[in-house]
Amino acid sequence: MKKILLSSVIASTLLFASNSAQININNDTVEVGAEIYLNNHYNMNNSSNYYFMANFLNTEGYDEKSTQDLITAGFKVLNPYTDDNGISLGIGIKSVYSNDYDNLFFSTPLAVFAKYELDERIYFDAEFSYAPRVLSFSDAEEYQDLKFKANYKVLEDGYAFVGFRNIETKYESGTEIKYDDSIFVGYEVKF
Repeated sequence: MKKILLSSVIASTLLFASNSAQININNDTVEVGAEIYLNNHYNMNNSSNYYFMANFLNTEGYDEKSTQDLITAGFKVLNPYTDDNGISLGIGIKSVYSNDYDNLFFSTPLAVFAKYELDERIYFDAEFSYAPRVLSFSDAEEYQDLKFKANYKVLEDGYAFVGFRNIETKYESGTEIKYDDSIFVGYEVKF
C-alpha cells in the first residue's frame, strides 16, 4: 500500500505539474506530500487558489517494532491575500484513512488554513482539521490535527522549514492514538 500511494503521489506530481512537493521528518515520523494547483488545469475562479492535497505519514508504533500509517487526500481553497499584509485564509475538506490495531479508521474532517508571508524569503503557515463523530466512519469516533510551519527560502524554488504537529485519532472502542506530537524539519519544492 505504501509503494502504491508513494508512486501515485510522484506520478501525479509529474503528470499534473503540481505546485509543491515536500518531505519532513522527526525522530519517529516521516511524511511525504504534494499539492496540485488546480487553477491551471480547470476553469476556476481566479480570485481564489484551488488545490488537491495528498499526504502519507508513517510513524513508529508504541512497541517500536510496528509502524502506523496515515493517508490523507483532499481539496482546499485559499484566497491569494485577504489583506495587503500578506495574510491568506482558506477552508478545505479531506479524507483520512488508517488501519490500526485491526480497526478501520476513516473520517472526512473539515479544515481551515492560514498563511502569512513576512517577505519573499520567509512565510508561516498553519492548518487545523477536525472531524466529529458525524464525519467519522467505520470504527472511527473522532479525528483532529494541528500543524504549524515556519518556512525559509534556501533555493529559487526550495524552502527549508521547521514545524510542529499534533495528530490524534479516537475509535468507537475508546482507544485514542496520538500519531505525532512533536517538532519536525523538512524541505519543500515549488514548481
